[in-house]
Amino acid sequence: DASPKKGGEAKPKKEAAPKKDAAPKKEAKKDEKKDDKKADEAAKEPTPEELEKMKKDKLKKVIKEGGKRGVEIEGAADMGGLQFFCTAVELPEGDLDLTVESMKAMNAKSDPTEEERKGGSGHIGKMIFSCGVDQLAVVAYVPEDKLEALSCEEWLKTVLANFSGTVVSSSPTVCSGCVKTNSDKGVFPLKIREPMILEANNFLRKKGLFPEDNGSDDDECVFGDDDFPSM
Repeated sequence: DASPKKGGEAKPKKEAAPKKDAAPKKEAKKDEKKDDKKADEAAKEPTPEELEKMKKDKLKKVIKEGGKRGVEIEGAADMGGLQFFCTAVELPEGDLDLTVESMKAMNAKSDPTEEERKGGSGHIGKMIFSCGVDQLAVVAYVPEDKLEALSCEEWLKTVLANFSGTVVSSSPTVCSGCVKTNSDKGVFPLKIREPMILEANNFLRKKGLFPEDNGSDDDECVFGDDDFPSM
């Protein structure tokens, strides 16, 4: 009689067995979820063609912003009798190549046949600043007829020096450089942009190429802050 009892006791064990089998199923579900997640990520990742299109669209916007800013700079500089101008641009988002493209758009000759004027500030020397997450991009431009009065590279180096920035490319009329974000030293693009614009203007003042700051509203047209939504 003892043996059937044993058999009877063994039954719960047999019932317990399927529970153990359930564990791999759960793991399988997890794997399925992981696969789904990977598939979603793959779907979200743009193709090379899409990336190329995004790049072109971005460039288009940067050129449009630069062209518009060129017109504003020309107007403000002519009104204030300025030979040089320092301002910020938003859309390059710290990308140095795009900031150079923005400068080119500002300097492009205006086409009088076009409905919307663009560029037209090639006769005005300028330094433009663009903030990204990782860096502040800076591009300096000095027209050929002003090179005797100002070295483009010296101007840029002086402005970058305060925040340990580096010159990335250099030519007589256009130089570019950047300052990398450094959270340990409290160097953040948005934080340093304005002090660097002031430094750029002060360097010009020392050379007699920029009006003295007499506490008037002139600086507003220099910073171009009124062109931007408040941050």
